[in-house]
Formats: sequence, C-alpha cells, structure tokens
Amino acid sequence: MPEPRTRGLRRPRSVAGASLLLCAWLAAGCVVSNHAPPDLLPGDTAAEDSAPLGGEALTQRKHEMQRAYTDMAHFHDTLASLQFRRDKNGLVQFGEFLDTYLGTHVDPLLAGEWQSRHPELDAIDANLRFAKAELLIQLRSPRRAQAVIDEIERRFRGREQMLVDYPFGEQRPLGDGLELLRSRKWQG
Repeated sequence: MPEPRTRGLRRPRSVAGASLLLCAWLAAGCVVSNHAPPDLLPGDTAAEDSAPLGGEALTQRKHEMQRAYTDMAHFHDTLASLQFRRDKNGLVQFGEFLDTYLGTHVDPLLAGEWQSRHPELDAIDANLRFAKAELLIQLRSPRRAQAVIDEIERRFRGREQMLVDYPFGEQRPLGDGLELLRSRKWQG
C-alpha cells in the first residue's frame, strides 16, 4: 500500500543529495591516519650509531661506503664537466641534487665515530670524507669544506701516513692530502 504524501515532510531531491554529499565530505575530513609524522618517529640513537658492526652487517656497511665513494667520483667528473662548459644553470641544479645526496646518503654513513677507527673501514671512511670535501670545494662552499677538513684532522690524528685516494685517481698520505685540500679550498 502506498504511503500517503504529505507536503511538509518530503524534501526536494536536490536538498537531500546536497546534505548527503556534505555529510560524506565532513566524514572524510574526520578520517584519522595511523601513521605518526616523520619528525615524531624515533631516529637512530647514539648507541646504535656508535656500535661497531661485524660479519654481514660490516660487509654491508663497507659495500655502502664503497658505493657512495664511487658515486661521488662520478659526481666529481660531472661537476668538472659542468664547470668546463660554464653551465651555470646545470651547476645550480646539480649542486642542489648533490647537497641532497650528501645529506641523505653520505652524512648518515659518516655519522658514527667507530668506522674511523675500524681497520676494515678506516681507509674508505677517510676517502669518503676527502671526496665530500672536494665536492664541497667544487660547489664553492669553503666553510663547509673546512668543517670536513677539521673533522678529518680530528678523527685521524696520529695516522697522517695512512694512504688515501685523494685527489680522485691518486694515492697519497693523509697528511699530504689534508695540505692539498687546504690549498684547494679557496680555489673552487
């Protein structure tokens, strides 16, 4: 049996549709994510950063450091090419990429103190630091390069005869490499 129609109780379809759409839109705004903001998530603690690795973890860290060094050697060649061609726009864009790469990939690898003293990683650690300083010099950032030089001096004090790959493709004692870095710092 059909329901009797009453004038005051029935709404026009457009108002009912609009209110339904409004309710759906408001409900969507109340959806809660179960993910915490990245800045609230705990990072590596000092204990985790300073704990020496062994076995497979040590091999993995060594591989990551060698890969970063190889990448940085390629970045050095790219920067040299951009500078040779006087490509200012390319230098700016590549410099921004390089800053991000250093902060995201290289700095976390170099954050711990232990690998500078570890017999299997100390040379690659020093090479990475020299490569980072060289790239900063090429980017015309002498203040940041000086901070890396100071860090190399602090970490490797007393081991100035250790061989490092600096400049790229050559080997020399760490002390001589530091002197070369200091002289190149203002050349860019």
